Amino acid sequence: MTMVCCDSPTTPSATAAPTLAGIAKAAAGRLATRFDVLASTLADHRRRRLELAALEALPFDLRKDLGWPAHDTSR
Repeated sequence: MTMVCCDSPTTPSATAAPTLAGIAKAAAGRLATRFDVLASTLADHRRRRLELAALEALPFDLRKDLGWPAHDTSR
């Protein structure tokens, strides 16, 4: 039985110091991720606000049938 072992040589780019372009690319990626999170948070907030406004626009009797709490009562 023969055992074959192959180690891949390390490339100079893997051991080299990060370049300015690489650092800028990583920073741009992090910034884009934060903007994406901010945009999705704002979109969720807007959707919830519009849904609440639509529910509040329903007639009182229909909201009561749905179990929507009245604003004039405190719990």
